[in-house]
Amino acid sequence: MQKTMRAIYLTAPKQFEVREVPMPEIKNEKEVLVKVHAVGVCGSDLAAWRGEHPDVTMPSIPGHEVAGEVIACGSAVSRVRVGDHVVRENIDYCGKCYACRHGRPNVCKDLKVMGFAAPGGHAEYFVCDESKLFAYDPDISYETASMAEPYTIAAEVSDRAEITDGDYVLIYGLGPAGMSIGDWAKAQGAHVIASDMVPKRIEMAKAFGFDYVFNGKEVNVAEEIMKITDGEGVNVIIDAAGAPAILDNAIDILSPFGRIVPVAFNFKPSPVVYAKINLKEARISGSRLQAGKFPVVVEALKRHEEHIKAQITHVYPMERIAEAYETAASRDPEVGKVVVTYC
Repeated sequence: MQKTMRAIYLTAPKQFEVREVPMPEIKNEKEVLVKVHAVGVCGSDLAAWRGEHPDVTMPSIPGHEVAGEVIACGSAVSRVRVGDHVVRENIDYCGKCYACRHGRPNVCKDLKVMGFAAPGGHAEYFVCDESKLFAYDPDISYETASMAEPYTIAAEVSDRAEITDGDYVLIYGLGPAGMSIGDWAKAQGAHVIASDMVPKRIEMAKAFGFDYVFNGKEVNVAEEIMKITDGEGVNVIIDAAGAPAILDNAIDILSPFGRIVPVAFNFKPSPVVYAKINLKEARISGSRLQAGKFPVVVEALKRHEEHIKAQITHVYPMERIAEAYETAASRDPEVGKVVVTYC
């Protein structure tokens, strides 16, 4: 086994440095050595890259959407084998606090997320406990599998919104998050309504089979929703855009007993009239990361494979990581998901 590997450090805002560092070693019987093959780039990664993420202390290794191959296993490892293609759960938690005791480790009081408060995936190898790894169908490419983590977020949102067969679900924003949430909601049997202002995203959503897709610049989405639902309103609203104004009229277009799930992080105040929530017995449920969703997503990856591939527009080798992040941050309407690969 080689003695060193390359790891990519974020040393200052928008500054990457490739370093030769010691190879990670298996130190206990439940640990696994994984060779990294693909790492996705998401909005939170870009916040870290810009120097705007509160959990990142530079220099640090970014990246949390990771797919790779098992190279070696500790003596007591049983859930994966050498040669398995795996994705990694990207959160570490205490297992003892109130949230953890109630099955919500994704909001653990001592939560550490890979690539932010803990070393990330932009390195040639990593070692972790076997409990963090999930093997998937090796016929699926590493690039596609790196999207498993975003789809766990979609599955989490679906649970938080309690989406069921026949629900009318409105999604604001069709970036990678909104698109994967819509794709997952369709698989749950929901009627998906989506709004965006980027023509390419709108066309992709239509190709994915979303039931109604609107350009928010051209139509009054609220009026269209009331027509579609015969005046009742949608049962679920997902905010994947993060625009403060979205919540202003959300309650008005929500059905009685409806649910609102804000996905995009927005720290600006959003006024809410509590009486409207009470009268409809509506709920606003936050959603962060995922809790126990990797097994269900890995099992469903093959069924979503073609839609995932369609979302990946740019793939860069690790040597061009700076270009990859610049592309992901460009706001170019032709840019969807960006993935960095490791040979």
